[in-house]
Amino acid sequence: MIRVIKKISIGALLFLLPWQTRYIWHYGDLRRGYWEYGSYSIYAVEIILWAVCAVFVFDAVRSGRVRDSMIVIKKQIVLGLFLLVAFASAITSSHHGVSWQSMVRVIEGILLCSVLVSYKNINALYALWGGAVLQGGLAVYQFLTQHVFASKWLGMAAQESYNGGASVIEFADQRWLRAYGSFGSPNALGIYLAMLFVLGLALYLNASEPRIKIMLSAGQLFILSGLLLSFSRGAWISVLTGLASVMVVLFFKQREFLRFAVKQILFALGVMVFWVSIFFPVFSARFNIENRLEAKSIVERKGQYAEAVSMVAMHPMLGVGPGAYTYAVYQKNNTWESWQYQPVHNVYMLISTEFGLVAMVLLLIFLFFIIQHAFQFNLVYVPVLVSLMCTGLFDHWLASMFTGVVLWWTMLGVGYTTLVLDKK
Repeated sequence: MIRVIKKISIGALLFLLPWQTRYIWHYGDLRRGYWEYGSYSIYAVEIILWAVCAVFVFDAVRSGRVRDSMIVIKKQIVLGLFLLVAFASAITSSHHGVSWQSMVRVIEGILLCSVLVSYKNINALYALWGGAVLQGGLAVYQFLTQHVFASKWLGMAAQESYNGGASVIEFADQRWLRAYGSFGSPNALGIYLAMLFVLGLALYLNASEPRIKIMLSAGQLFILSGLLLSFSRGAWISVLTGLASVMVVLFFKQREFLRFAVKQILFALGVMVFWVSIFFPVFSARFNIENRLEAKSIVERKGQYAEAVSMVAMHPMLGVGPGAYTYAVYQKNNTWESWQYQPVHNVYMLISTEFGLVAMVLLLIFLFFIIQHAFQFNLVYVPVLVSLMCTGLFDHWLASMFTGVVLWWTMLGVGYTTLVLDKK
């Protein structure tokens, strides 16, 4: 019975992870405007996460396999030191409320990572991937209808291309709404789908049954379509990096699988050509750096990098506090509008700024251990980790929002779910 409960609960959690349904019990305010990063809330998925952890802890204690539920000792030490530094950063934070909420989310992510390490069941990967198929289909619908419908029960806000603040592509006198999925921004959707597309390729290479391969190929079509229609350039680069690493890994380690990977990549190229040929002006505008919105985006990100570097120089050891980056920027410059206070679009810079350089170094060591493990026991998962780390260079979502933080740790924990490439 407990085995069935574990299977259903972890599957539901990973499948529903992208949905943003939450209860906001305190709305953040900065310069008389809404401040997302200062709002306190609890997500529906968060409740499921704690229930999953409770089930796994109960089963581990009941069966006497507590040690089997833990990450191996050297990783435990690194994670322990990381949490110790993170708690010290929260204590010295410039905004304690925001920092303690961020710490809870980091702990939740690490707990889920530990659960996945102990579970080691490939069904969890299919549940995670299945959630991305649904998001891809939703993204296609949103782009073709140019409308994101509102639903408080699904955690979705209405978005229209003619509304200010909506993420759009401009060309000539037109505004095209980018796909959001169930996320708060198209970049978050793109990041999520990029990683799950590369994971889908790993699952395809691992699958031996033709019907499973057909199902994966069909689902990948939706995931890739949603990824393209998010118009997230960082996510595009991330998925291309992941696909390139698939080819490198297979060429040097398991060349007999190259033809399967090439087949899927050619299929993906066909999907890309389909969408780009139909909406070429929109895709072309996204790469035109002289376009008003694109030029504005580049200037803003340059400014964010300069601001982050100065913050690290001022608080090198413990940072400004978990989740407190936007508040620290406000303290330095309180003349902007509330929506202008945004985290730097780089996970590694943001963590260095909020948690300090010591925490960032410890996290990189932990990443090294995970990659080392994947090279030894889970080779086909290495490209997924490459895609994950690449994505962190282009956006802050994986370190600034609940779903992003949990997804980051989820993808690390999934690395222990062994994918064995048997000759077919």
